[in-house]
This record gives sequence, C-alpha cells and structure tokens, in this order.
Amino acid sequence: MLFAAAPDAPVFVAQIPNPNDYSLFANAGWDGNWYVGWNNGWVKKLPPVPPGRYAHAYIGAKLGRMKTLPPVGRPPEFGPVPGEIWIALSSTPSWKTDQRWKLTATEDIPLEGSPEYAVENVGESEWFWTEIPVESVNVSGDNYLALWSPSPELISVSSAPVLAAGWGGKDLNTWIMKDIKGEPPTDPKAATATGISYFQPAMGLKLIPAGNPHPMHVRLLDWQNGTPDHLKPVITGSVEGDSVEKVWLEYASPIRHGDVIKGHWTPIGRPLWKAPYAFSLDQARLPQGKVLLRLAAVNIWEETAFSEPFEIAVSPIHAKN
Repeated sequence: MLFAAAPDAPVFVAQIPNPNDYSLFANAGWDGNWYVGWNNGWVKKLPPVPPGRYAHAYIGAKLGRMKTLPPVGRPPEFGPVPGEIWIALSSTPSWKTDQRWKLTATEDIPLEGSPEYAVENVGESEWFWTEIPVESVNVSGDNYLALWSPSPELISVSSAPVLAAGWGGKDLNTWIMKDIKGEPPTDPKAATATGISYFQPAMGLKLIPAGNPHPMHVRLLDWQNGTPDHLKPVITGSVEGDSVEKVWLEYASPIRHGDVIKGHWTPIGRPLWKAPYAFSLDQARLPQGKVLLRLAAVNIWEETAFSEPFEIAVSPIHAKN
C-alpha cells in the first residue's frame, strides 16, 4: 500500500485540484479541437502524489460530446460512433503494453447535440475511471498519463469524443500526440514533441485511502408498463448512501443451480449520474424469454452495490434477434 493525507475522502491528483473545474470544450460551444481519437492523443504529467496509505488507485478522464452515426428509423434514433478510449500510466512518457487500460466504450459517453435533430442522451461531460494496481503509481517521482483511442473510426472532432479542460497557466506539463495510429508512441521525445499551455486537460489519478467501506442500499421502487405514448417500461430505483456517483441497469439470462439463480450481468442502456434514478428499458436490446434485471450503483470511493434481481419475460415482439 501507499500512504494518504486525507483520512477518508478520495485523493484527486491533477493539476487543477477540483475535478468540477474542468468545464471547457466538452460540454458545448467551441471544442478547441480537443478530441480523443485514433490519430490524436494526450499526455499529462501529474503533480506529486501526496503521502498516505492507499488501498486502491484509479486513472481517468472527463469526456463528452460523443458523435453519432446517421439516424435510423422513425422517429430517428442516433447511436454513438463505436469505439473505445484507452488510458495509460508510467513514470516516463513511454507506456508499455501492461501499463495500458481500457477506460470506456463510446456508448457510455454523453452525446453531442444537433441543430437539426432531436437527439437523446445529450448531457454534461462526465468523469470515467478505471482501476489500476496501486503499485503502478510512482509515489516518489513522476507520473505520466496518456489518453487515446485504438478505434480507427475516431479520426476527427466530427467523429470522436471531446476531452474536457480547465484554465491553466504557462507551465508546460501537457502534450498532444498527433498521427499516433491507435497507440501512444514508445519514444518519450515523440510523446512530448508538441506542448500545450494555458489549458489543462481533464486527466487525473484518484487514490482511495485505506479505511472502512461506505455502504449503499440499492432497491427497486417501481415498475411502470409501457404506454402507447411511451412504449418503454420505466424502472425506478432508490440508492441510499454517501456520495453516490453513478447508477445503471444490468441484465442477465438466468442460470439455475438448484434453488440458486445466477447469470452473467451486462449493463443495458446509459448510466445516470444524478437522481431520480428512473430508467426507460429498451426491451429490443434484451434476449427473448426470461431475463433477470437489477440496479447497480457506485460511489466516489468506487465501491459498488446492487439491488435484489427481479425477473421479467421478454416477448418475441420486443426481444433482440
């Protein structure tokens, strides 16, 4: 383990110490061409790690304005351009294969609005985090983050998500990686060839101090069947606990072992970052037959809790092929 100054709260290690101050580019207005793509990545040298005892470590970035594919159906529906965003951490601006992790799929990033169409799932940019071994953090020296996409579809600001930013100073601790072809360069000189100042990218390290857990209680409150005006059933849940960060819906095909029902859980739909936790269920994305559903929640300590699962029957008219 490492060692934390704060007794309980997660320690946010970034040039701008408040994660809420990264409000530029990724919400609306001028995007600064700050996209994360196959040919365009970002490097950030982090401030020193505060001393403390840490049980878990996460690296992350704040992303928004994900672009969509052409509309399908009537009324038109817009799916995100498919792809993944990856992130890496190293003590130098060169990242080996085992220092790289998938951060998120594009389907979870809030979409960019359109002046021509009514687009659902548009919203404020959000932080995405992925856990790394605590031992990967250099507690006594430099830490460099890299952010990019291995997906060739994300090649411009018109197809890729936008990285949020905050106001910065003249110090040079951020670099943009151009023409990288789906992975960060192994040469430190190439990774830090193009420096940026005045704006700070929303890239950071979150360290969880060793300590007691923070229990959450997740439960189903209500199920409302679809109507002619709103075909999707609405599932409403409740989450009790401290500093809830995100809530989502999961499904599984039930596998029975005697009296025990198990299944491989898969998220369905987009997560919600704020209450009320009400989800419109797209049954077309579920397999036919009996399906288990449950609500899941995570707090700022990256602790996860689940509701009791409940079973529904998906008819052929609603099920996916």
